[in-house]
Amino acid sequence: MTLFRDRVLNAKKRAGQIAAAALALSVSGLALSAGNVVISQVYGGGGNTGATLRNDFIELFNRSNAPVNVTGWSLQYGSAANALTQKTTLAGTIQPGQYFLVQQAAGTGGTVSLPTPDVTGTVAMSGTAGKVALVRNDVLLVCGNTTAGTCIGNAAIEDFVGFGVTASNFEGSGATPAPSNTTAVSRAANGCTDSDSNAADFTAGAPAPRNSATALNVCAGSVNLPVVGTCPASVNVLAGAATTANLSATDADGTVIDADITSAAVAGISLSNITPATAAGGTLTATLNVNAAVGSYSVQILFVNNSVPEQGATCTVTVNVTAPAPSVRIRDIQGNAHVSPLVGQAVSSVPGIVTARRTNGFYMQDDMPDSNPATSEGIFVFTNVAPTVAVGDALRVSGNVAEFRAGGASSANLTITQISSPVIVVVSTGNALPAPQLIGVGGRIPPNVVIDDDATGSVETSGTFDATTDGIDFWESMEGMRVRLVNAVAVGPTSNFGEIPLVADNGANAGLRSVRGGVVATQTDGNPERISIDDTIAAVPNANVGDILPEVIGVMDYSFGTFKLLVTQSPTLIAGGIQPEITVAQNANELAIAAYNVENLDPNDPPAKFATIATQIVTNLKTPDIIGITEVQDNNGATNDAVVDSSVTLQTLINAIVAAGGPVYTYRIINPVDDQDGGEPGGNIRVGYLFNPARVSFVDRAGGTATVGITAVNAAGKAQLSASPGRIDPTNAAFNASRKPLAGEFMFNGHKVIAVVNHFNSKGGDNALMGRFQPPVRTSEVQRAQQATIVANFVQSLTAIEPTANVVVLGDLNDFEYSPSLTIIKNAGMTDLIETLPANERYSYVFEGNSQALDHILVSQNLVATAAPIYDIVHINAEFANQASDHDPEVVRLLLPAPALDVTASVQVSRSGLVLNRLTNRFNGTISIKNTSATAIAGPVQLLLQGLPAGVTLTNASGFSGGMPYITGVGPIAPGATLTLPVSFANPARVNLNYTTRVFSGTLTSVSPPSN
Repeated sequence: MTLFRDRVLNAKKRAGQIAAAALALSVSGLALSAGNVVISQVYGGGGNTGATLRNDFIELFNRSNAPVNVTGWSLQYGSAANALTQKTTLAGTIQPGQYFLVQQAAGTGGTVSLPTPDVTGTVAMSGTAGKVALVRNDVLLVCGNTTAGTCIGNAAIEDFVGFGVTASNFEGSGATPAPSNTTAVSRAANGCTDSDSNAADFTAGAPAPRNSATALNVCAGSVNLPVVGTCPASVNVLAGAATTANLSATDADGTVIDADITSAAVAGISLSNITPATAAGGTLTATLNVNAAVGSYSVQILFVNNSVPEQGATCTVTVNVTAPAPSVRIRDIQGNAHVSPLVGQAVSSVPGIVTARRTNGFYMQDDMPDSNPATSEGIFVFTNVAPTVAVGDALRVSGNVAEFRAGGASSANLTITQISSPVIVVVSTGNALPAPQLIGVGGRIPPNVVIDDDATGSVETSGTFDATTDGIDFWESMEGMRVRLVNAVAVGPTSNFGEIPLVADNGANAGLRSVRGGVVATQTDGNPERISIDDTIAAVPNANVGDILPEVIGVMDYSFGTFKLLVTQSPTLIAGGIQPEITVAQNANELAIAAYNVENLDPNDPPAKFATIATQIVTNLKTPDIIGITEVQDNNGATNDAVVDSSVTLQTLINAIVAAGGPVYTYRIINPVDDQDGGEPGGNIRVGYLFNPARVSFVDRAGGTATVGITAVNAAGKAQLSASPGRIDPTNAAFNASRKPLAGEFMFNGHKVIAVVNHFNSKGGDNALMGRFQPPVRTSEVQRAQQATIVANFVQSLTAIEPTANVVVLGDLNDFEYSPSLTIIKNAGMTDLIETLPANERYSYVFEGNSQALDHILVSQNLVATAAPIYDIVHINAEFANQASDHDPEVVRLLLPAPALDVTASVQVSRSGLVLNRLTNRFNGTISIKNTSATAIAGPVQLLLQGLPAGVTLTNASGFSGGMPYITGVGPIAPGATLTLPVSFANPARVNLNYTTRVFSGTLTSVSPPSN
């Protein structure tokens, strides 16, 4: 039977052919005749761009009842506007219903070869328009355009096809539709139709070349219907429950040998067990198998006998597939809790529409939701392998309810509710997706302060679930659902993991907005209104803080301690336009100290990273005098060997700073013990100093090593370090697997500054803000508090010796300004300068959309009182997708002028007489200062007036020192030159204006009593 079916007919076409055969014989142009061979398919896009097939081809077909010998015939080709100019000679015999493949030229593209051709030619055909003639000889006709004349009507032509709308010659009223690199033009009815109209007979579609080995397709030529089929009128079954029906057919004077379904193919409906009759009058039996999606299908079955021409009959079965009733709905599985009330139980026929696919499962959502926002209408179905369902499929899913916790049972992650080991029944396809839940104005408003205020441990066992007020419950209540945000603003840059944290509605419901468009985490607000989008399913753009995504749609998921919206279509982006900041340069009397975490810097980093950091130091930080630098790796980076030296790393950065137009910095550092300071294995990150020797000097004092700690030393009442540079208590267990603080002494304008640069223990291991334990447990705080205590005690040992010591503690302290560790250092008499900024500027780092302060500069009380600190966090990295480091650097300018020099003995001071201005009631005059020495007196020049009588005021005083007024002159005063300064006194009592003067070179801060 198989041989017969392959040899004769295409069953899907036979029913129409048999039923219409008598009519076909009487219609002009459709009747079959002996020796009727046609061009059944033309494809000229072979090997072109986008093509799969490598070669062009022309397919012939014998639609007659007799074999045709085409030896000596030819296929002739011409382009759309030109005459026939190329030919391919044919050879062979084409049987009735047989195809005949003529391969033509190959292009440079394509990946698939044609089936074995019956004849091979070399004609390079157009992929879009041209002409092909099947000619009953081998003589080139040269026809087909206005010059050579039409080919139509030429007696030598067996068949002619003008393909593509621009073809100049064609049969009938027009050429075929236009083919392309990916489509061919094919004759209808698999080649049987020939109305002598190319436009009517051909359609464009995917190329499907057939050769002489293809199953025969004998066109119907006569009709007789002696076959009688017996089928049930209908078959009814529940979706997912397979069933069968028995079919049979007989022929009183013939043998019924075959049965086929001739109606449109339906997945899950087929024939099997076809047993032909063994003799005339016998019975063919077959089985109709049904395991289809929900729907009603009209299934037509054709039975045929072995007569020539063959005879056939059809019958129709109505197949009704209905959906089974669900045991529960998705909302019942999700419940109003973090853990399903049905966990561990089996569920059946759960309805839903597929909304998104992943590599190991899919999300589905109920399109008939209830009115309870606390119970999610979406769920993940875990298939473990790539799912076979498509987005838009309506399903009934049976399986087991499970909770998946990434990281294992001990993890602090929340679980994801899912249906595992699923049995899936497709009800229908191509359905509209459930509308996404709008977040924000007009939809559900997320809590913007409270993450959870009910639990004192696991939220999964707390017994409370409040999706209105608790952020962690709010997002959980939409787990697996489609969610939509409009005018979402990025509150963090696109991460290396393809995530962007957002708040909806341009941040209308967000907490404290940063000065540049983010949201700032505070001691009482973790900003639960944030939601990150993720590129697991569709790509996300590169965003900076403040960029706008007009619309975001995805499905709600959870991973790595936070809720994420897996976007199902790539969102567009409107740039917010933030630019890297530039700080104010220090003046001659200001000492600029910066702290910069350079994120695992080592020589293996691309030169662009060094160049970017160098440019930031020169352009954005204005070349600070001292830079406390953290996360400097050794000379071969993360190679885990015995190398600990970082001289190449630092010198590479110094060279890059020079190339960027900066000064030649030098450095002080102490290399760590191998693999003892944490960080990337083998990287040996450490802290250290860069400084500009043209502006500041380092006090080198021997003795500092990786394992020997330093102490504060009393040097004639002044605090100094026992070694400089030196590590603070480096063997203390508080610094296990963590960086050791490095102290150093610097001199600037005669002022000593002791700096301590730090990189405290990281927050790794702390519970996530959206983790299952609430409030989050921050285990890393214990070690940081121990480290802060050691640093605080060291600071106090310095100020105990010298209360006015200038001490600066700086670096990546890995904690917030309100944290226990920062409080410990502040209680040692240090001021955290970040707290001098407005609340919306207190951040140096952005984590999952929370702008927060991890980097700090703290100064001692003397610097606060006398040096007028000006502090700035320079936002150049943390808010940008393209960043040299994940931290923003910070810088402080300290006013530390050189002490003024008393030059009274080197000048001659003379006073003019005073004149009363009656309009102002002021006594005005001048005081002249002549340089009687042989050297210039540097400016500024300060003239101090001592002993003014009570009630007399110098009204044009520049300032006061020790309670006495002074006037500032620009200077310098060259030897022999005179500087004259105006004076104006208020003297309401008209007393004698007796006073003495002292002259200083430099900036006055305080004045000692005059010497006797």
